[in-house]
Amino acid sequence: MLLAAVAATGMGQTLVFAILPSLGRAAGIADVKVGLIISCSSLMFALASPVWGRASEYLGRKPVLVIGLTGYAIGTALFATAFWFGIRGVLTGALLVTALIASRVLQASIMAATPPAAAAYMADTSEASSRTKAMGRIGAAHNLGTVIGPAVGGLIAGVSLVAPLYLVAIVTAMMALWVMRALPESPYIIARGPNSTPFSLGDTLRTSFTAYTDRRLTDILLVGLMMFLAFAIVQQTLGFMFQDRLGMSPQQAAGGVGIAMMCAALASLLAQAVIVQRLGWAPEAILRLAVPLMGAGVLVLIWAPGQLMVTVSVILLGLGLGLGMPGVSSAASLRVGPDEQGAVAGLMSACPALGFIFGPVIGTGLYQIQPLWPYWLVVVLFLPLSIAVWRLGRARA
Repeated sequence: MLLAAVAATGMGQTLVFAILPSLGRAAGIADVKVGLIISCSSLMFALASPVWGRASEYLGRKPVLVIGLTGYAIGTALFATAFWFGIRGVLTGALLVTALIASRVLQASIMAATPPAAAAYMADTSEASSRTKAMGRIGAAHNLGTVIGPAVGGLIAGVSLVAPLYLVAIVTAMMALWVMRALPESPYIIARGPNSTPFSLGDTLRTSFTAYTDRRLTDILLVGLMMFLAFAIVQQTLGFMFQDRLGMSPQQAAGGVGIAMMCAALASLLAQAVIVQRLGWAPEAILRLAVPLMGAGVLVLIWAPGQLMVTVSVILLGLGLGLGMPGVSSAASLRVGPDEQGAVAGLMSACPALGFIFGPVIGTGLYQIQPLWPYWLVVVLFLPLSIAVWRLGRARA
């Protein structure tokens, strides 16, 4: 049930990214403003995720998980409605962009509860020796959702560009009800009993934000940030590339991006459900393979002449990210004790959001100047990062 909840959110996130460039152009929104929508919501997610992770230590994993799923459903419905008005010309210009940013930020502030609660739940139920495999299962569930998401989005987008968003809202709302009724609380939370320290929003905010400077975790956080920055740059510009380099219409581009992202998600699913489980490597060793794979994928994308090679490059990117996600999560989890798992899960769950704060704006901004510049930037950044992952410390609590 926990993995199904993760899969539902993964389906929604990838579906949105697959159709957002087409939605933006259909509503008359400039490419860079589409990136701004994602950056604003990602900033809120990055701020809220550690807070919800810390809150799960007080409120329990299950309640926080239900809150996150409910917020995701409501926020997605509002986001879809704003786009529906925009495509029909009821909302235009700054008013439309403001409505889209507001709905997406509201969604992100609450949906940020789901990933850290799920990751902390998994950490509570796994031994240290199998932590990387456990985080791999979480990642595999997420990627199962990302396989379904682009396929559904590309299929339904041909009928209506906003229909996939409403479908996601319905599915996530049903998942929230299921979890609320049937998922048991984490065994660690049950065994620990009520937290002896009273819940304080002020203390939770303070300790959550200072976690970004925790010297035990800064190197791992940096690796996670760079990996998702690269993925965000590629994902947010891919829809524009399909339209500009390959000459596709917005509807065709949504379908093409959906196929490419589905293939990338399948590669990530293979990495997390099979490769990580079979290898049983330490998280640092996994990262030494993941980072060069992602760099190679972006390098192929620069010279990709057609849809097939673009898809191959995105598959390499997805394979690297699929290996890297459990590596980052488990490395951080193993560096702290059981009483800090919620906080660390929240911090690591912020990595995707941190990447998507800067990635969409950087990617779309550079793309408007020169379409290849976003990908060259990633290649340049990943050269030193590939060296840095070989020097990762192994300090653990």
